[in-house]
Amino acid sequence: MIWRQHGRETVFAASRMAVHRDRVTRPDGQPDEVWVTELPDGALIVPVGENGRIGMVRSVTYVHGEVVTPPGGTVEPGEDPLAAGRRELREEAGLTARTWTPLGSVALLTRHTSRLHVFLATGLTYGQQELTGSEAGMTLEWWNLAEAVEAAYGGRLTLAAGASLGILMAARHLENPTS
Repeated sequence: MIWRQHGRETVFAASRMAVHRDRVTRPDGQPDEVWVTELPDGALIVPVGENGRIGMVRSVTYVHGEVVTPPGGTVEPGEDPLAAGRRELREEAGLTARTWTPLGSVALLTRHTSRLHVFLATGLTYGQQELTGSEAGMTLEWWNLAEAVEAAYGGRLTLAAGASLGILMAARHLENPTS
């Protein structure tokens, strides 16, 4: 059984997002409407220092207030997710990495088109942050991996879906690099 699309109406469109109402037939054969949000992909980077601590950035956001998360952001149009990861790590944390390990690419919500591309970054070189206006005041912190995993499992990260997933994916890879 599969979904079949019969039509699409774009009910909202802006520079980097759109909302569509799709007319579909569900797998059970019944007609339905599905609202689809089209958003750009994101890149999330878990930087690991020589001491095994992971880099987290603390900032104040418009919607959620203060948040702590691994560095990350939007994949720009035409940009490769790894290139976005390199750019975001440099901008938000002031770091460059010698070694990049892709940990996976996931969809966080069923009716959104965006995917989150998660990377582990090691062999770090420290430099200056290149913050945008909306990132003013962002600071880099170093967390013990076990502390970050506990915060992820305990629901203490505001941007839990991406932040927690990235931390847990990194922890699993660091514990068993061949899996």
